[in-house]
Amino acid sequence: MSNYYNGLNILLVDDSEDDIMIARKAFAQLSFPHKLETAMSAQSALDYLHCRGKYADRKPVLPDLLLLDINMPIINGFALLKILKADQLLRKIPVIILTSSSAREDVSRSYECGAASYLTKPGSFEGLKNLIGDFTRYWLTVSALPQ
Repeated sequence: MSNYYNGLNILLVDDSEDDIMIARKAFAQLSFPHKLETAMSAQSALDYLHCRGKYADRKPVLPDLLLLDINMPIINGFALLKILKADQLLRKIPVIILTSSSAREDVSRSYECGAASYLTKPGSFEGLKNLIGDFTRYWLTVSALPQ
């Protein structure tokens, strides 16, 4: 299991500045140690994970979890998920889809591409805060994370 006292290192990949701002606010209101990094595109996420480009000076530590929106331009979440799961170094990161789509075909496709979980963004801030709280408790206390 993840060490609760060290917290969770989470990378959120979402092209919506509003959704990132709301997620940051929701995470900040929860009482658990964490570090939330963000990337606004699949390419930016890959640069972050591989410590290149503007992330070249970043300490090469992989996130414990990656939250991924599927509806992004250029390289969508499904394509990024396939890239991550094909990469020997990155494949062990649990990828949780966090998206506005509740379409059954998107759920199925996410799991086929290697997602560890699929979460639909609720329509309210309070709903998102509760979802993130439940999600975090699960990953901190129930599930074992790769080292």
